[in-house]
Amino acid sequence: MILEKKLINSIEKYKEEAFALNYYLAKNPEISGKEYNSCKKIMEILNRHQITTKEKFSDIDTSFLGEVIKKENSNINIAILTEYDALPEVEHACGHSASAAISVLAALALKDNEEYINANIDIIGTPDEEDIGMKVTMADKGVFDKYDCAIMVHLGIKNIPNWKMLAFETYEIEFTGFPAHTAVAPWCGRSALDGLMLSIHAFDLMRKCTKRNTIIEGFIQEGGSATNIIPNKAKAKYTFRSDSLKYLKEEIIPWFKNIIEGCSLATQTKSKIEIFGNSFSDMNYLKSGTQIIMNVMKDYGMEYETMDYPEGSSDMGNVSYRCPAFHPSVAITNKNIALHTKEFADIVASEKSEPCIINGATVIDGFLARILENSEILKSIKQEFLKNKI
Repeated sequence: MILEKKLINSIEKYKEEAFALNYYLAKNPEISGKEYNSCKKIMEILNRHQITTKEKFSDIDTSFLGEVIKKENSNINIAILTEYDALPEVEHACGHSASAAISVLAALALKDNEEYINANIDIIGTPDEEDIGMKVTMADKGVFDKYDCAIMVHLGIKNIPNWKMLAFETYEIEFTGFPAHTAVAPWCGRSALDGLMLSIHAFDLMRKCTKRNTIIEGFIQEGGSATNIIPNKAKAKYTFRSDSLKYLKEEIIPWFKNIIEGCSLATQTKSKIEIFGNSFSDMNYLKSGTQIIMNVMKDYGMEYETMDYPEGSSDMGNVSYRCPAFHPSVAITNKNIALHTKEFADIVASEKSEPCIINGATVIDGFLARILENSEILKSIKQEFLKNKI
């Protein structure tokens, strides 16, 4: 526990820098894929503390790699991941400004105790989580394959040791028909909107025949321009979620594509489907590592709840099938306030974020200290990871 105590002391030492980072990002929000200043600000802080950084990591403009600790004689590799993208209109309503501050604070504390740590530790900027999901792109490139463990902390209204997540894919749907005057010669037209509406009705019927934890959601982007014109263009965006990426890809998505084809035939229109962004995986949930995070939360007075079923989605799921990965969350408020709302963004930008940032860094560094000081823990985590992948 010697390392852990030193890390907790260092968290206290650097906390004000982390608070300032959160306030800066919260006041200067940048949406997914546009986090240029956010990325630059984080790198400036890391560089100031002798953490060497590389910009445009993995050929992504707003990503970075920071080498927190480099020990050539160690074969242990750890990654702390960092999100910092905001949402349109509601800014940092997902709390990524504070989440970034948590990861940076954890990294600074680790750097401060470099002499006591026999491991290679990186901090990786993973932008665009809210839209495309750049962790997926990185995972597909093999970025995370070398790591024995990856971790980051999210914000919420509860302390959760590790998230169970839903896999999802998002598609843009477009129907094309023929325009005609609805009162003069409607028989000359073919309604693209009819094709889309028929599809939406079919999606509603899908729901009662799908497995538990399957969610179908979407909205109409374009449906016509006037009441007296049969629409020749109709567009929508739909997301399909499941607690199993395998079930999603092998059953739900083929079913969805058959629906579009059938509705196109039924309305004598043409259809087009394009995937939007990356496919997010479910979470490879590792009980062994989750238990360690539970113990950390308990030891530092964080009352926590475990998840009985998956909620939400993140590109962290894709990381979890490349290396053992953990995605705990820390509570920023005990009020029942939904994420992705202006009210949540206001709390993130307030002083109420400060205890949350300390707790988050404590979770990361407490967890890492325990797996680094006891090789059997890390060994059991890796064994469970390999077993779950089969």
